[in-house]
Amino acid sequence: MKVEQIETAIEGLRNELTTHPLYSKLESIEDIQQFMEYHVFAVWDFMSLLKALQIQLTCTTLPWIPREDASLARFINEIVREEESDVNELGEPKSHFEMYLEAMQQVGASTSQMVQFIQHLQNGHSIESASKKADVHSEIGKFINYTFEVINNGKAHEIAAAFTFGREDLIPDMFLKIIEGAERHDKTVSYDKLSYYLNRHIELDGDDHGPLALKMITQLCGDDAQKWEEVIDVSKAALQHRIWLWDATAKAIEVNKMEMV
Repeated sequence: MKVEQIETAIEGLRNELTTHPLYSKLESIEDIQQFMEYHVFAVWDFMSLLKALQIQLTCTTLPWIPREDASLARFINEIVREEESDVNELGEPKSHFEMYLEAMQQVGASTSQMVQFIQHLQNGHSIESASKKADVHSEIGKFINYTFEVINNGKAHEIAAAFTFGREDLIPDMFLKIIEGAERHDKTVSYDKLSYYLNRHIELDGDDHGPLALKMITQLCGDDAQKWEEVIDVSKAALQHRIWLWDATAKAIEVNKMEMV
């Protein structure tokens, strides 16, 4: 089996995601605020998948023992460096998650729920318990719980599948158009933190991380037909959970619009 066969197998779900009604509802900064308050959990979730892959594909314990495939270790370590300790628009070291939180604050989105969620995790609560204590929307909870189900299964190729195939592609371009329009309309506002984050996201995913992630899948699965089938299963499930998350986000935006009328 090849990567192309996976892409064929998940094509229907990918199309459902890329044509989701959510996108037509993103029209204003207020819509972006609501979107980001849900989507920030997916940004955090991505970091968790990445760190799970680092644990699987590099040595993070003592004594250090070399891994069989140094090319996979290099790939993951490079992504960790860029995602966990990149530089922001001011040249300051920041994780992309922290950049996203700062962008949320700049556009007026609330970060309180995510901050509470992280605090509960720091206090030793489980993912499920922290979600409930922070009053996280049920679909957000299902989304991150599925991710940790994959992580806890401990299969590197399945984690790589969720990491590689379970994400959206359209949001950066759509966001950039909205914030550029808002800045033109009101010269007193600046959303440079979000613009920087989105452009950096596009640059890394398109030019570097995307192609390398496909190579990672190929190397992890090799000639093992069962692994390829498991990659398809996880990819489909991850995309379905993303669609359900988009359903909930679209509904929240719609409710906000009705309340503003």
